[in-house]
Amino acid sequence: MSWSWKIGPHDFDTISALPSEAQPPLLELIDALEADPYALSEPYGIDDGVTRQATFGDVGVLVFMANPRTERLTPLSIVWAAE
Repeated sequence: MSWSWKIGPHDFDTISALPSEAQPPLLELIDALEADPYALSEPYGIDDGVTRQATFGDVGVLVFMANPRTERLTPLSIVWAAE
């Protein structure tokens, strides 16, 4: 499979606003999820096979949609829970 991200301007703003220590692990995770989003993530809430979550760094969480028909990944929430 060849997955790709659908990242909009708002997502770039969110990533840019993260602390400097959060950005490298998030970008590594984004790259890794393109190879196999199901291997590096777990269901978010009810396992619908589409909405997934993955952690990055020590306190980061990325929630995203993985559409198996289009092989598109769409970020829904990017959170860094550190001070």
